[in-house]
Amino acid sequence: MTFHQRNGEQYSLTNEDIIQYAEKGYVVLPDVISNDEIAFIEQWFDHFVAGNESHRMARDFCDMSQPYGTPIEEFQLVNAMLPSKYCPELANNIFHRVAQNITDQLYTRGKALLDYEQFLAKKPNKSGAEFAMHQDLGYWPKTANTWTATFSLAITPSTLENGCLQVISGSNKEPELRKHVPKPYRNIDNIGKTNAVSRDDSHLLVIHNETGDKIQHLPVTRGSVTVHDERIIHGSSGNLSDDWRKTYVMAFRDSETIKQERGAGFTHSHNDKVNWNEFIR
Repeated sequence: MTFHQRNGEQYSLTNEDIIQYAEKGYVVLPDVISNDEIAFIEQWFDHFVAGNESHRMARDFCDMSQPYGTPIEEFQLVNAMLPSKYCPELANNIFHRVAQNITDQLYTRGKALLDYEQFLAKKPNKSGAEFAMHQDLGYWPKTANTWTATFSLAITPSTLENGCLQVISGSNKEPELRKHVPKPYRNIDNIGKTNAVSRDDSHLLVIHNETGDKIQHLPVTRGSVTVHDERIIHGSSGNLSDDWRKTYVMAFRDSETIKQERGAGFTHSHNDKVNWNEFIR
């Protein structure tokens, strides 16, 4: 039996890992980042999640479960986009370097580089801190090469209770992308009713589940990582625990794809000025 092994910035995947990623759209990797390495990352994570950079981030600091403009004190699912852009001290950190090594083992058709990163934090005892089921490709511009590896590092343990990642295994093989629409939100002045929104109101997209969809939960320990592709259907439920759930996300895409995105003015910042109609597939 072949075991995972990390040596410096190298993390050895097994053949089974590579096959599963291609066929099922995800893989779970244990013990990718050490506790000492996480300590450095977590300091910055807490700095961002506390809102210390919000004055210059605009929509890049938001609640991914509620509309833009939600007061910070009412956040449930805290999102800080592109943290290294705002604090370059984070750039090329150990998670980035090890994730790049893993990406190089998964992708052999060209060169994949870091496309974007984000900090995601679910507040304790917030059932509404949920990420609607979606496919990442539904969020992005149409490009010729869509290959993506998205890494989710568990800064804290990710459990069923605090809303770990959930996937529909093999949904990455569906021939067509599911239809994505902006998630409706409740009207606080008229409790019980929902309003339709556009992506200018709320970045969050949602799909409709189909009969036969079987959800698989992916709990992981601190320092472990899930990796998923651009087409697998995934999301997460709210946090019913007494503790924060903290996740550091990085996504790697083909270098030419990243050039196409940037050429279209798309940086994954929520402050990008884009024509959302260009995203419809």
